[in-house]
Formats: sequence, C-alpha cells, structure tokens
Amino acid sequence: MTRIHVALDVQDLHQAVEFYQAFLGVSPFRIVGHYAQFLDDAPALNLALTERTHPRPAAGHFGLEVESLSEVNKALSRVRAHGLSTAVEADSHCCYARQEKFWVTDPDGYRWEVFWVRERRHIGDKADGEEKGCCDVG
Repeated sequence: MTRIHVALDVQDLHQAVEFYQAFLGVSPFRIVGHYAQFLDDAPALNLALTERTHPRPAAGHFGLEVESLSEVNKALSRVRAHGLSTAVEADSHCCYARQEKFWVTDPDGYRWEVFWVRERRHIGDKADGEEKGCCDVG
C-alpha cells in the first residue's frame, strides 16, 4: 500500500493523540516514548507525532479530500461528537473549485480541512470574482 507520510512536532503527545484519534476515527498504531504513529487506509496516511519541547513552526494547512458530501458530513459528525471545534464552509469557492468542507485545528495550531470538490475549474476558465485565496480560513 502507498501512504502519504506526515510528521508533525507537537508540544503535548497525549493531547495530540486524543485529537487525532477523534479527528481520524482510528486508534494509534503505536505509541513509544515521545512518539505516536497513526496508520490509516482511508485516507492512506502514515501520521507520525513527535513530542518536542520547541516544536517547529506549523505548515500552512493539511487536507483530506473525500469522495462525497456524505463523507464530509460523516467526518463532521464524528469530530463534533468528540467535542472538536469546527468551521464549516458550505458551497465554498476556493482554489478555483466549488467545495463542501470543514476545518479543525489541532492543539498545536495545525489546521486540517476535510473537503469534497463539487466542481474544478480548468485552464483558461475565467474567475467569477467569488474566489478567495486558496484555502484561507477564518
């Protein structure tokens, strides 16, 4: 299996594990010392968390593109059931596409979006003035 690997530095491993367990809906594959790893097949993800006293600056954001609006809603229900704060963007015009999405932020400030693309624009298509910078939130 091919998986995307994302390695994040976190300040509190326990807090990060709780967040990602709720967000991804899976338990960690392993926790060893100051390290935790999540292996998931849907999405194909290898997520490594390393507890550090001084985490590196956060990346812009990460996202999980799903195959349907029902998958967005299922993930949204799951994270809300765990008490995670969400920001929903219905019929969002972003990155030259129409999307349904929501955002969550982990305890270290890493932003994640779960999104489904209704329609993508193609090369040569004109913007309609409703676009905003790619994946700006808030």
